[in-house]
Amino acid sequence: MSSTSAIIKSFSKQEDGNVTIFSVFMLVLILTITGASVDIMRFEATRAKMQGTLDRAVLAAADLDQEQDPVAVVNDYMAKAGLEDVLSDVQVDQGMNYRTVTATGSVDLDTIFLHMSGFDTLTAPGHAVAEEKISNVEISMVLDISGSMGGSRIENMRDAAKEFVDTVIQENSDSGLTTISLVPYNATVNLGSTLSNYWTLSGLHSYSNCGTFPATAFDSTAIDPSVEIERLGHFDRYSTNESSSAISSPWCKTGDQGAMMVHSSNKTTLKSHIDSLSAGGNTAIDLGMKWGVALLDPATQPAVAAMAVDDLVVDEAADRPATFDDPEAIKFVVVMTDGENTTQYDLKSHRKYGLSDIWIDDRGTSSTSDDRFSLRVQNHSGTNNDVYFWHRERNDSWNDRYRSTPDGGSNARQMTNVELFARFGTKAVAKKMYTKPYYDGWVSQNTYYDVYYASEAIVNGSAADERLADICHAAKEEGIVVFAIGFEAPEGGQTAMKNCASSLSHYFDVEGVEITETFHAIARQINSLRLIQ
Repeated sequence: MSSTSAIIKSFSKQEDGNVTIFSVFMLVLILTITGASVDIMRFEATRAKMQGTLDRAVLAAADLDQEQDPVAVVNDYMAKAGLEDVLSDVQVDQGMNYRTVTATGSVDLDTIFLHMSGFDTLTAPGHAVAEEKISNVEISMVLDISGSMGGSRIENMRDAAKEFVDTVIQENSDSGLTTISLVPYNATVNLGSTLSNYWTLSGLHSYSNCGTFPATAFDSTAIDPSVEIERLGHFDRYSTNESSSAISSPWCKTGDQGAMMVHSSNKTTLKSHIDSLSAGGNTAIDLGMKWGVALLDPATQPAVAAMAVDDLVVDEAADRPATFDDPEAIKFVVVMTDGENTTQYDLKSHRKYGLSDIWIDDRGTSSTSDDRFSLRVQNHSGTNNDVYFWHRERNDSWNDRYRSTPDGGSNARQMTNVELFARFGTKAVAKKMYTKPYYDGWVSQNTYYDVYYASEAIVNGSAADERLADICHAAKEEGIVVFAIGFEAPEGGQTAMKNCASSLSHYFDVEGVEITETFHAIARQINSLRLIQ
């Protein structure tokens, strides 16, 4: 017994095995943690695969363009991924212009190592919701109708624009309202005979309704309806018709030809107006963009509200444009061109305002066919010693056409510049009234050419490019999303569109019928399909 006790006592005092025991414990702990990590990584890989498939499935199912049963679409996606057994529920909520798809699921994963710790399985949950709907959307379509858009180009553009309208506007909607403003442009933007009543164009004349802006106006998005806009002169730079009663091709179109349309939600009306667009004139993308952006600026709201009172805008849109910080409003500009900015013209100031040197005797009739004209070629002090050139044909010699009184005497009246150039093209006035006096030495060459070229450049192409860049920048600063299309445009136009777009992904370089697919693609982006959970 004493020997055994001594052995036990001696063993108890030995410490050589302590490290070995600790190492065994540590090895078991490391193996446990490593095994748990393997199970957790397997769990996360399975969960990520299921969640990713659920996300893709609900996105496809919520797409308003697909006509299959949304539940079947989700099931098909999951089955093809080998996850058909994980779905626990698919819910669909849809209306006239929206669809929300919700899918939930879970998968049980048998553990390899964690079961030693009492966890036999891990459950990976999945939940995804996707929704496509048209929110409160405001869109300006800025459409090039310049002369180069003639033929197949404008036909393709009209088809594309009409399909765009069909895609983004869902009538009888119970989920938000989409309105479109049409801004056709060439060398000018025509407010039209109706819309011009809701902005403040200067009272120079009432023949046509186009405005001009200083360069500083392009630094901001607003056009305040209560602030006066300089009215563009009414003139024809090219006509030589000396017998007309009114110019046939004014720089700014008359009436509602190619006029703007503001915040309409009526597909039929919008498409009818698009169909009426025809090509002609120079290209002023900056003016088109200025108006397109202004119609999205809340400064325009008083004009839209007044139009709603007059039944030109639906009551639901009476408070548009929304403020830029309205969380429920989205604003877009879709601008396209097939060209590049060219020169913009207006009448010279001394030919735009005031009285001309032409007198008219209307013979007391409403007919213009018997009107008689005379040009004052010398204006002396007093009233009785001036010299007038009588235009009408006479049996007298040419020199007898120069008289001390205008043709018609006291019945003649002095024409305003506005009246004169609204009746005859600038070249026609020069040929009709100034050619003979010029050759006879009564009118200087400078005077003759000043009338012949009575209009002058007010903005050249490069200046218009700068103005376009400024207004595009101002729009993007306010959160307006700009889609820009170069439609068979030259390099200058492509560059301008690329710089105007919100990003390179918002810029499109297209040809021919590709414009239809491009407009459709933009419309699909506006009808934003988005994963909301």
